[in-house]
Amino acid sequence: MKSLLTLLAVTASLALVPSMPVSATAVGGARTLNFDVFLDDRAIGYQRFALTPAGDGTRIETQAEFEVKLLLITAFAYDHHNSELWQGGCLQSIDSRTDSNGKKHTVSGRARDTGFVVATNEGERGLGDCVASFAYWDKDILLQRQRLLNSQTGEYMPVRIDALGPDRVRIGGRDVDVERYAIKGQGLDILLAYTMDGGDWVALDSRLDGGRTLRYRRSPGELGASSVVQATRVGDPETAR
Repeated sequence: MKSLLTLLAVTASLALVPSMPVSATAVGGARTLNFDVFLDDRAIGYQRFALTPAGDGTRIETQAEFEVKLLLITAFAYDHHNSELWQGGCLQSIDSRTDSNGKKHTVSGRARDTGFVVATNEGERGLGDCVASFAYWDKDILLQRQRLLNSQTGEYMPVRIDALGPDRVRIGGRDVDVERYAIKGQGLDILLAYTMDGGDWVALDSRLDGGRTLRYRRSPGELGASSVVQATRVGDPETAR
């Protein structure tokens, strides 16, 4: 159980960036995004995002809360708050605080003339120019990266990202046409899904030890009508799969 909860916390910290490209958000104004979070098919919490234009960039505020109960006892609790400023496809600043089952983390980073500098519980270090966190909101940025910043721990993680092709994903009892991508790295096994019609990020699956899966699903009410390819039958449970 300890290793499962550790992986759950790590994966949770990676899915903290919303689905809309920064440039489009800045033009269109403020926006909020909501994801339901499941362990397998069991609801355990949520993540909410607020995207607000900030000068010629975008401010992203994120809140995540999870709770896993076993026999009515809270086995794992997770509370994460994160604020990021993006500009020109590069992370300009990050400030996060996390309580992962009682273990507290803070991350603070800034882009400087000498490169991006991040401070964590373990100290301060430089990461180079044009750093990105796990930028699920923009496939173009994501696919160009070989390292991504973990917003919970401040670790700058080597990754490999591969396109898997078209698929369908069930969200709120409806099937949605998507494109799938895989992110692999040390301790990472993540599948992402983007809508075929607009490239909007709508789902994430992360395999955990013991064969379990952490799932993120976009709140059904936020899906565009053109994204839905098959309505559920009356009486079908609205569960993520």
